[in-house]
Amino acid sequence: MLITEKDVKFKAVRASGPGGQRTNRRSTKVQLWIKIGNLPLKNIEKRRIREKLAHHINSDDEIEVWSEEERSQEMNRDKALFHLNKLVEEALKVRKPRIPTEPPRQAEEERIFDKKIKSEKKKMRRFG
Repeated sequence: MLITEKDVKFKAVRASGPGGQRTNRRSTKVQLWIKIGNLPLKNIEKRRIREKLAHHINSDDEIEVWSEEERSQEMNRDKALFHLNKLVEEALKVRKPRIPTEPPRQAEEERIFDKKIKSEKKKMRRFG
């Protein structure tokens, strides 16, 4: 699923980042929002997004992302949109459960052998 510019709300505000003498004259920081209800997803996927992106969701049930790294508004808009797509993509990934396993017998034997060698080495260093 790819979120495009026409799907989101943009707002440009004054940035605190780089810009030199034009810092206070240009609105280069870009904030964007998209309502989770407007996403073309199943309800279970929307619930997963709400759980995994809780710190990016505001009180209006919108995902909120911003960017102020670049000096131009267009580049910040592209970065914020890319970041939003990446967040949603990561939130929708279903991790396969880990199957717990036991270490192989050979590895256990090597560990114990190494411990014995280290023990002998320390015994040889003692006085008396």
